Amino acid sequence: MNYFKKVVRNLSLSNSRKVRGYEIKRMPIGAYIVAMEKLQNFPAEAMEAMFPGMDADAILKQLKTIDTALLGQLAMRAFTALPKHASALISALTGIPEDKVLNDPNIGLDGLIEITGAWIEVNGIENFFKAARDLMEKVKTQAAGSKGSSPQASQSESPNVSS
Repeated sequence: MNYFKKVVRNLSLSNSRKVRGYEIKRMPIGAYIVAMEKLQNFPAEAMEAMFPGMDADAILKQLKTIDTALLGQLAMRAFTALPKHASALISALTGIPEDKVLNDPNIGLDGLIEITGAWIEVNGIENFFKAARDLMEKVKTQAAGSKGSSPQASQSESPNVSS
């Protein structure tokens, strides 16, 4: 009986992991969606930070004629702007306040990787993407199978049987 209570209690515990003094918890779906929206906006925000006020055509034109001076400017913009965007994303994913992500010496660069890995593990992200890929394969297989057999093709292929 004790074993059963222990199993039930373990099943009801939240899935979490402590990393660098912070508890990384399993996210509810709503929080995950908000974080994914931030991730979706990340490339556009990064481009805006690196190429302020420019549209995609102007950015491509500038990149086609890049020189060492422009490369230096882009590197400086990337080093100053991208960490802020990345820290906001990590904060949204983990629940660690953004100021802690940026300023806690206990985290550091290596800690960011460790925290991100813990978030991936606790939230079953690898399992989610594997299941999503498997589902997409099933949908593709079923779609391909249904394209090959139409009702008219089935009728014309089956012989007329008369009694």
